[in-house]
Amino acid sequence: MKLFSLSFLRLFLVGLLFSSCIIFHEEVIDDEDLVDVTYILPVYETTSQLVQKVSVDAPKDYAEAGKIVTYQHYIFINKPQEGIHVVDNSDPANPQNLHFISIPGSLDMSIIDDHLYSDMYSALVVFDISEITSPELIEDYTVEEVFYYDPYITLDASVNFAEIGEYTRYEGIDTSLGIVTSWRTEIRREPLEDQQLRYLTLESADVAATSSGEDSAFGEVSTAGSMTRFLPIDRFLYTINFNELMLFSIADDYRPSRFARLDTSTQAETLFQLNDLLFVGSTTGMLMYDVSRPDNPNYINSIEHFRSCDPVVADLSYAYVTLRGGTNCFTETNELQIIDIRDPQNLTVVSRQVMFNPHGLAIHDDFLLVCDGSAGIKVLDVSDRENPEVVTTESVPFAYDIIVDYPSAVVVGEGVIYQYDLSALPAITKTAELTLSTKQ
Repeated sequence: MKLFSLSFLRLFLVGLLFSSCIIFHEEVIDDEDLVDVTYILPVYETTSQLVQKVSVDAPKDYAEAGKIVTYQHYIFINKPQEGIHVVDNSDPANPQNLHFISIPGSLDMSIIDDHLYSDMYSALVVFDISEITSPELIEDYTVEEVFYYDPYITLDASVNFAEIGEYTRYEGIDTSLGIVTSWRTEIRREPLEDQQLRYLTLESADVAATSSGEDSAFGEVSTAGSMTRFLPIDRFLYTINFNELMLFSIADDYRPSRFARLDTSTQAETLFQLNDLLFVGSTTGMLMYDVSRPDNPNYINSIEHFRSCDPVVADLSYAYVTLRGGTNCFTETNELQIIDIRDPQNLTVVSRQVMFNPHGLAIHDDFLLVCDGSAGIKVLDVSDRENPEVVTTESVPFAYDIIVDYPSAVVVGEGVIYQYDLSALPAITKTAELTLSTKQ
């Protein structure tokens, strides 16, 4: 009996070994059938982690055109994704580069009674700037997860695509893990057959989108250029959130609170207010809203154009829209359009003027000043709105946006701030060319 059991055990072990070899053999993959697969993985940070990176730093060189606002005798210039330059312009001939407010993911800003509001990726943050030389973040005023942001905007800076091999996979974004602030790569050895069956590109990767009364007006607010998407109106801060108007109510202590969201049904880009009218520039047209009740904006009408980038300004009778072509603007057409708004229910384009690559613009009386990219600053006589005429061209390497405080103007270029005297329009005279640099 004992013998039988021993023989049976031997046979069982041999059989088990044989079957195991078959199983293990089927799972072993020849090295020649494996390939290097580059995984591009998002790097997440929480809002609280990002807040810890907010700081007031020594002045930085100004090298990249961004959104601009003026407040009192100061100029605030956004460095996209990084923060805000603060410049003391009390003496325009000798401006002082005061400091740099580091705000990760910052693209826009507005100032209300010594309180600076800025986006920080998907959050809204607030600074007390009553002591301009030492701005202070009011941390508990932060409003989280209110803005859409492009999680792929840092991709090119984070990943060297020249070093990536044939097989690439993007990991989908999980917004519950935080805000995507950068990307990293990881090489994994995987079966060739799997890559031939499943090849994930950026176009098929998941794109993240965040979800999201006082009766006296503000005391003092900043003046923005035409490219802005932050605009104070009465006791509210109007902002653009991709295809939405996002409204924040501002309390007596300047704490912002979510108030309302309004679908614009298009990709909104810029805001401009004239009295009780709000003009929204979008990639597909211009929209008009009645904001006589700022807590309840009322859609009036819109006028469509071909798909392009689109800031807008207006006077009492006409709106002026620059349409810009280029990589991110969906078209190669560059022109100025003048729109008759006297009957808001019957908006009509009355004239067009070909441009080079127009960006921001401003109107003063019968003269329109257009920042035409590398073609400089153009002054148009629009006294006859149906026949605008370029009468002055100021050659500068690049003109991005303009703020007019007649008789002067501030123009943002690439790495340079220009200041002009407009008192003899259509002639404009440069009074200062300011290269903000920390180098002495």
